[in-house]
Amino acid sequence: MVSENQGRTLSFLKRYRDPIVALIVLALPFLLYVSNAKGRRDQNVVDRVIVYVSAPVQWLTAATLDGVDGLWRRYVALTGVERDNELLRDENARLKRDLAAREEQRLENGRLRVLVGLKQRAPEVKMAYARVIATSPTPLFRSVRIDKGSDDGLALGAAVVNEDGVVGRVAAVNRAWADVMLLVDANSSIDVLVQRTRARARVRGTGSDVHLGLHVEYLARAADVEPGDVLVTSGTGTVFPKGLPVGTVMTVERGAFGLYQNARAEPRVDFARLEAVLVVTGEFNGDTSFEESAPAPQSVGPVLPPVAPTASKEVP
Repeated sequence: MVSENQGRTLSFLKRYRDPIVALIVLALPFLLYVSNAKGRRDQNVVDRVIVYVSAPVQWLTAATLDGVDGLWRRYVALTGVERDNELLRDENARLKRDLAAREEQRLENGRLRVLVGLKQRAPEVKMAYARVIATSPTPLFRSVRIDKGSDDGLALGAAVVNEDGVVGRVAAVNRAWADVMLLVDANSSIDVLVQRTRARARVRGTGSDVHLGLHVEYLARAADVEPGDVLVTSGTGTVFPKGLPVGTVMTVERGAFGLYQNARAEPRVDFARLEAVLVVTGEFNGDTSFEESAPAPQSVGPVLPPVAPTASKEVP
């Protein structure tokens, strides 16, 4: 009899398994809600059992949902942060580029103001502004290339200067560019005056890899020249206007014999930092001068004593 009842029960459960499971699943949340909604005094034994049994399940379910929600929120937040960081990096790079461009514009404007100030000292001299775009790769020819050419009025042999003084002269010219032979090139020579005493001489570039300087030639033995004296263009000829700084005398040597003194000078222009120049494009008269008041010589080197005569230097 018992076996028959068990068989009927099993048969009933098999037949209505899905509805029973669905009913339990639907009823369980209701029972949990009712049991938890009651005050502790209103709970009966069944309610307390349901609450006691369901508490770990509820805690585990709540913890799992909280963890998943936290992970999702952090993932979404990190995704947004990464996107914001990328935008900030791009903005930072753009601002750095803009800042560098503005700084370069500021420096160029400063150079232009200085060059304009130089031009205003002799406004009758026509000049063209040019930028240095290349330097000579060989030490045999000290030169730079500028971004102005014959279309801008430049001619072969034209004087090239900047705010510090003489740069050189145009040695080759094209429609859109020109090559400038620098003052320190071995083929370069310019007539100069000692600004303080007006003694005449000529300077020639050394063209040396060891020292890019100037030899002072044809400086009269009796001329008053001291280290620190400034050399300026003499204004003779039609290339360089008068009074442009050329160099500073570093050493003077007076030999025991001879008509001339030997001197060495440093150019006023820093050719390693040459960026912008002015090119003389028009004629000027002999009264044109860029010269300012002559400064007192600075002690930059010794005046060497007369050299004792040797057999090779004796005059018959």
